[in-house]
Amino acid sequence: MPQNAMIINATRQETRVALLEKGTLTDYYLERRRSVGVVNNVYKGKVARVLPGMHAAFIDIGLDKAAFLHVSDVYDEHAPLPTGAEADVSDDEEEAPSTDDEGTSRPGRRRNVDVPIDKLLTEGQEILVQVTKDPIGTKGARVSCHISLAGRYLVFMPTVDHLGISRQIASDRERKRLKRLANEMRPKGGGFILRTASAGIAARHLRNDMAMLIAQWNEILEKRKKAKAPSCLFEDLDLILRAARDLATADLQHLIIDDRDQCQRVLDFIDRYMPRFAGRIEHYIGKDPIFDAYGVEQEIQRALQRQVELPSGGSIVIDRAEALTAIDVNTGKFVGSESLDETILQTNIEAAHEIAYQLRVRNIGGLIILDFIDMDTPSHRRKVAEALEQALANDRGRVKISKISEFGLVEMTRKRTRESLEQMLCDKCPTCGGTGIVLSAETVAYNLLRELRRKLVTIDQQDVRIRLHPNVGQVLRDVEAESLREIELRFQKRLHLSHDGNFRIERFDIFGESPKGAQDQTRSAS
Repeated sequence: MPQNAMIINATRQETRVALLEKGTLTDYYLERRRSVGVVNNVYKGKVARVLPGMHAAFIDIGLDKAAFLHVSDVYDEHAPLPTGAEADVSDDEEEAPSTDDEGTSRPGRRRNVDVPIDKLLTEGQEILVQVTKDPIGTKGARVSCHISLAGRYLVFMPTVDHLGISRQIASDRERKRLKRLANEMRPKGGGFILRTASAGIAARHLRNDMAMLIAQWNEILEKRKKAKAPSCLFEDLDLILRAARDLATADLQHLIIDDRDQCQRVLDFIDRYMPRFAGRIEHYIGKDPIFDAYGVEQEIQRALQRQVELPSGGSIVIDRAEALTAIDVNTGKFVGSESLDETILQTNIEAAHEIAYQLRVRNIGGLIILDFIDMDTPSHRRKVAEALEQALANDRGRVKISKISEFGLVEMTRKRTRESLEQMLCDKCPTCGGTGIVLSAETVAYNLLRELRRKLVTIDQQDVRIRLHPNVGQVLRDVEAESLREIELRFQKRLHLSHDGNFRIERFDIFGESPKGAQDQTRSAS
């Protein structure tokens, strides 16, 4: 089992990419042919609505839902290019031209928050935008006027005069070398980010990457002159090549693909842009499905469960709400071998590591509330906080954590850039509508009795059939048989229960039957 590997399952219907670190699934990506993502695509869009009260506008880029553009992401082409000194950037900043949920721009970008958006944009205006977030749930895509084009070693930002260097490049000597090379090569007014992969790379590779990105930008500008809004001017690589470009780091030992044609395609891409990785590409020919062989399928199923067991016997419970995710820690079966305080501390530390793992593999973003087991000792709270920070240190998402409270609560945010695992793979339950609860059989039985008292006066037939879920029928037969007899006597009807296992538990039908069994009146509850 490879310790650090990228596992790719490619079929005609979908592509799945799993990233393993130390043999454990940490990141999962999915792209289906019928719903390919649009992040990093560049569009010539048209302003559909300007909303001064929200400091934002909606842009028609040709998708089902209009895209959202915050005022901080509006670029005035006639203004001078903003400048910025060298700045560190994190992994997620070097990969995508995104802003955070509050609309904060990257270093070097001009902020327009003090300028009313209706002074910058008008309805019907045509503008160039790039998608920074795929549509998620009911929300449309998020876009920015600040274009970023990613290569293997560099990210080109034509709307800023800025140089950024990945924080993952720790050597001061290497940072100075890269900064010198980039400043010598880059055109006046062009902004670049030196990605983690650029460490140790020869100048000619950086120059080739830079030339390719600039040519790509010029091609977009040429298409813009001829295209009619809304239209797509540039599409990013598909998931397989994008994963090879962005996720193949020096620590990656193997890139394993189960499709021969896609494997050759990746090899061609690697030979052209990343020749150092050529010896790490493998075609999987095992008998078992590739995700089964490497334990990925099992981890995906585990990551869809509400309750996750901890090694000691405790557990965490993950509940998604509309605006936040709540994660509760329980001792469960774990009783410990020492004091209660030590038992709680060990459970909370285990939970901190598991929570960090689950946030990453499930790609949970937004506001997150962690409810650790109460700890009376301040030093224990510090240990749990340190364990959580350490476990989150390698997260690709931008994370902010509050201090742990005396009640064991932690507020944190994790940058949301794509759909979560649950959103990718699941639909809302057709029975409960996503609430996770349904009416009990007893409650439905009493609702049915009340409905009988309302409706029997309107049914002429003496025989009345009630079609219902078997569990509800059992309550009526075993617990409320006397109530049914009372209703029969009161309304002079004969009631016949008919069970239907395909009914949702909350549904029932009431209808009168003629001597031939014809249905005259129907009542459905759901």
